[in-house]
Amino acid sequence: MFVNNAGMSLNGGTLENSASEIEAIIALNITAAARLAIAAGKAFGARGKGAIVNIASVLALAPEQFEGVYSGSKAFLLNLSHALAVNGREKGFHVQAVLPGATRTEIWERSGKDIDAFPAEMVMSADDLVDAALTGLDRGEEVTIPPLADEGQWKAYYAARLAMGPNLSRRDVAERYRASEAV
Repeated sequence: MFVNNAGMSLNGGTLENSASEIEAIIALNITAAARLAIAAGKAFGARGKGAIVNIASVLALAPEQFEGVYSGSKAFLLNLSHALAVNGREKGFHVQAVLPGATRTEIWERSGKDIDAFPAEMVMSADDLVDAALTGLDRGEEVTIPPLADEGQWKAYYAARLAMGPNLSRRDVAERYRASEAV
């Protein structure tokens, strides 16, 4: 089993960070995560068994709620997990993306944020997150969202995304984008 729990956050908004800070978060949250998950996938595929657990974030689905580089890096990890899950099903290993909300971990202090500034009802304990992630893994979930009570919301979101698939690459511009003739 490979668990990718490495990650960092930035202090402040996207436009308030330096180029080197942006490079650092991309290097850890995207480049390192991708290289390690892909290496694990290759090894597990060769063995025909194994599991990859990528800890992403609910912000992968809600980029407006936080700074864009962090949420974008977690969206990348979710997308990578989806793609690896397809390969994993073919080669005998499982891939799970876990999308926690605010969780009481050291990431907050390291990024200069105060987790206690959040309403207490929004902050999950790390123990509860791990228990939920393992339950999702045992159930064979490819995406586990520990704070989401209504699984139907995720299923509807996912189904809507898949329904767009056949319409995303076409020769012709959609009618709604065609220039109308001047009167």
